[in-house]
Amino acid sequence: MKVKCKHCLPKEGIEVPAFSLSDKNRLFEIKQESSIKTVKFLMDNYKLSHLESKYITAHINDRYGKCNRCSFNDLVDEYVNCPKCGALNFNWKVTNK
Repeated sequence: MKVKCKHCLPKEGIEVPAFSLSDKNRLFEIKQESSIKTVKFLMDNYKLSHLESKYITAHINDRYGKCNRCSFNDLVDEYVNCPKCGALNFNWKVTNK
């Protein structure tokens, strides 16, 4: 699936791997610890470039349903651009949220 954020890489976007629920849980856990570790994990395990890994890491929501950029509180889709500010959110409903 190709996604893009109007605030970063507005023209290109990136192709997101098909993450399983366990992948999403693991990435969420690592990101809570360190964004740098998340970037490294994506590069090592999914063979993504540094740029793609940073892009994905930056867009993983810290809390389900809440936009990372403007704190809009009603996101429902998994990969969604916020209706208020337009920022891309990886709005994953993982078990440890």
